[in-house]
Amino acid sequence: MKINNKIAKVMMMTATLIGMTAVAEQANASDSITDLTSTITKLNSKSTEVTAKLATINDEIDSTKAEVKSAKDDAAKLESDQYKLGKKISRLNVEITQRDSQLSDQTRALQVNGNTSSMVEFVSDSKSVVDAFKRVGTVTTLVGAGQKAAKQQKVDKAEVKADKVELDKKAIAQEKTVKEYTNKQAELAVKQASANTLKAQIDTKKSDAQSSIDDAKAAEKAAEKAAADTKAANDKNDAAAADAAAAKATEAASSSNSDTTSNKETSDSSVASAPSANNSSADTSSKKSSNTSSSSVDSSSLDTSSITALARSLTTKSIPYVWGGKSLSGFDCSGFTSYVYAHAAGKSIGGYTVAQEGQVSYESVSQAQPGDLLFWGSKGSSYHVAIYLGGSQFAEAPTEGQNVKISTMSAYWKPDFAGRVK
Repeated sequence: MKINNKIAKVMMMTATLIGMTAVAEQANASDSITDLTSTITKLNSKSTEVTAKLATINDEIDSTKAEVKSAKDDAAKLESDQYKLGKKISRLNVEITQRDSQLSDQTRALQVNGNTSSMVEFVSDSKSVVDAFKRVGTVTTLVGAGQKAAKQQKVDKAEVKADKVELDKKAIAQEKTVKEYTNKQAELAVKQASANTLKAQIDTKKSDAQSSIDDAKAAEKAAEKAAADTKAANDKNDAAAADAAAAKATEAASSSNSDTTSNKETSDSSVASAPSANNSSADTSSKKSSNTSSSSVDSSSLDTSSITALARSLTTKSIPYVWGGKSLSGFDCSGFTSYVYAHAAGKSIGGYTVAQEGQVSYESVSQAQPGDLLFWGSKGSSYHVAIYLGGSQFAEAPTEGQNVKISTMSAYWKPDFAGRVK
């Protein structure tokens, strides 16, 4: 009997120790919950800051959208004005050339036998008074026509000069507008990406912390149950039952606490390694971009027959002119040439005329081959671009109100220079 009492006492002491262990586990779980709750509070504060920042960015987005629409409308009108002004200059140049020829003919008509005869001699050689009056009328008409033509010639030449200055100004203004539009779009994209990344990081940390709290609460509950089971066993003086209950509770508490610690370590490791993963992704993206760039198609492998074939095909599709358009629903001049080179030759040549100049080797229009680019305007400030098809024909997206079409070079409308894509 004494032996049994000693065994019972030993078992009771063991159960008591196990119960103390469960209480300790419960205390650790409570401390873990307190720490994690504090972390979530800090994350909520940070989340509030990010939300305010996102609200500011959204306001900037709304403001920028209005500015972009205004810039887009202005650029569309500017490009249309450039197109019309270029045609006007070409027409005036032809008229000036023709008028110069007419003035030369009139000058020769007023001269008889070189420098020895004159209009006076022409009149004095009249056979009668009536004939003399007729000759005077003829001379007066010729002189008047010559003076009028010379005056108009002066006006047209001055207008051409002024129009060319205006054309260059418009080209510079167009380039500036396009750059501002592109920069605003890029800045907006960066702000959105930065804000979204920061918000995602905070949400992930909050989720991990909440998961750890849930695990800690489960461990705390298991520890409470272990303590209660141990106390019930002691109260009944049932050493065997207390031993079994305490052992079971301790195992459950230890297992839950181990899971809590593991989850917390995994969360910390994940957060700590996130920037490295992002950097790795950025490096991979950078390398991929670099490889793609280095493997772009060079001029020696360009299939000009595919380029001209696609350009001709698109002129039959009734595709309208749309400023900034780069798809089959609508093209502007540079969007059309960019689309053809990208889809027929896998070549990226830039999004507007000046950028496309940077992708070519300059050449005269007379040296152009099918598939080459034709430019209107000065080098470095061109305002229109098309694809040469051969035989003085070219495919273009002309201007507002017109569809993509095939045009023919003429004295009134022809490019200023050409370029072969490198």
